[in-house]
Amino acid sequence: MNPNYNQTVTVYNCLRAADHPDGKKDVWQRTVIHNCFYKNVIGRLEYAEKEPRMDSVYTVRIPVSGKYKPYHEWIRLPDKERREYFTCRQKDIVVKGECGDEITGVSPDTASQVLARYKPDAFVVTAFSDNTSHRMAKHYRLGG
Repeated sequence: MNPNYNQTVTVYNCLRAADHPDGKKDVWQRTVIHNCFYKNVIGRLEYAEKEPRMDSVYTVRIPVSGKYKPYHEWIRLPDKERREYFTCRQKDIVVKGECGDEITGVSPDTASQVLARYKPDAFVVTAFSDNTSHRMAKHYRLGG
């Protein structure tokens, strides 16, 4: 195993209300994943209509796992079975370390409140790539 994969992360997957059978509200699932790569650096961010500014840039790499399902497969699983798997997609939340908080959608545990509670060691996923087709170092990459 890559010696740089020595971090634990907590991934909060959101089953969007539009994809949920009852369609009432977003449902968040927490998954703790060990032996990941985690990096947070300050970088220059460029915005189309704003001045550039310095902000945190995050990269997480999760080694290939039999517990991963693409979102379109993950949402089709029955609730009980879905808890056995994780997925990765934009707008999910990642927290560095093992986090026991649940996102309930009710204050003080809304997604934005949990994110704010763990900043700067937490971010919203803005980029995802499945790099498991590579010959070596197969992983899922999350950026924010």
